[in-house]
Amino acid sequence: MKKRWIISTTITIALIFLLMISTSKNILEELKLGLDLQGGFEILYKVQDSYEEKNIPEEELVKQTAALISDRIDLLGISEPVITIEDEDRIRIQVPGVKDQEEAREFISIGGNITFRDTDGNLVISSTDFKSVGIEQPSQDLAPAVTIEFGDSIDMRNVTKTYEDQSLTLWLDYVDGETYLKEKAKEDSKILFEGNIEEAWTKNYGMAIAGDFTQKEAELLSKALSTGDLPAPLEEISSQSVSGQLGEQALKNTMVAGIIAMTLIFLFMIWRYRWLGLLSILCMISYLYLAIGIFVFLEGVLTLTGLAAFILGLGIAVDATIITFERLKEIEDGSLSFEKRVLQASNRTFLTIADAHLTTIIAAAGLFVFGVGSVKGFATMLLISIVAGFLTCYALLRLLLYMIGETKVVEWIHNSKS
Repeated sequence: MKKRWIISTTITIALIFLLMISTSKNILEELKLGLDLQGGFEILYKVQDSYEEKNIPEEELVKQTAALISDRIDLLGISEPVITIEDEDRIRIQVPGVKDQEEAREFISIGGNITFRDTDGNLVISSTDFKSVGIEQPSQDLAPAVTIEFGDSIDMRNVTKTYEDQSLTLWLDYVDGETYLKEKAKEDSKILFEGNIEEAWTKNYGMAIAGDFTQKEAELLSKALSTGDLPAPLEEISSQSVSGQLGEQALKNTMVAGIIAMTLIFLFMIWRYRWLGLLSILCMISYLYLAIGIFVFLEGVLTLTGLAAFILGLGIAVDATIITFERLKEIEDGSLSFEKRVLQASNRTFLTIADAHLTTIIAAAGLFVFGVGSVKGFATMLLISIVAGFLTCYALLRLLLYMIGETKVVEWIHNSKS
């Protein structure tokens, strides 16, 4: 019996370490870092009333705007953006790891109400009629052209016949009442392109926008046109940027502080509880692994506040082991075996730990429901930490203590001291 339990306990502990070692690298690679750790920028937009042509219900307006912004950010090749809707009419965008912030900002907000119009302001083609958008490079000596293919809703033959030898203009953010002549005279004009229809039409695609575009400008315009236009204007409420160096330094400082804190906790547990402290260290390492694993599985974005909640969760998890050990020391009935004392101590501990965790969960849930931004991120990590801490520093600890008790190793240690 004793030999079987020694083997099963050893295998259990070895499997825990093997699982953590074999999967930790993949988990850390999948871990998403937030703006304050990776650098980037954050913008808070207020969504205005929709353009008259859009006629979108108010409850859907912000959702459609946020979805289109997400599509545009994806086209920029930016990984792990965070887009959240706040106060029903505001959209907060966090874009980490961006090198050219001005380009990204311009691209995100470009082109509400993208339309082709004649010089009298009459609508000819809307962006909803675009089927595909690309870039054509006629030759190295000529500037690139943005090509647009239209869907079946556009009869290009009729458009060509109607507007032959007339000038068509590509507008951004067109508002009723604006005129071609006044807008063209402005330095920052909403008119991106102007050309005759006979020059633009070919058999290969619907229209080619050829101007003094650089390759980068053509790519930016092509991406904006391919995602469609914004359903409503965006008003920038606030913005902030974080340099990559600042985020990297913050991550290093936080990691150093966390390692020091965990080392001190480990040393205290060994000093206070001897070999039981070693078991608690195994459970705490399991907590670190499980909490990060759950966080990655839920596709969370780790921020400085999240790291703070992660370390706080470790402290809460350690409390569970300390309470269990103290209850174990209080049971002085020498007639009971160690494994029975473990069960009694764990049962006494359960209500205390459950009550403490429940109150913390209620507080974290309140922060998650009513908080915004980093507050919600803190609450999310705290909730994950509580669950991971209970599973490792209570449930796993109880299992390991019971298995070690069955090996009779504890009795051997006690007899050796005697």
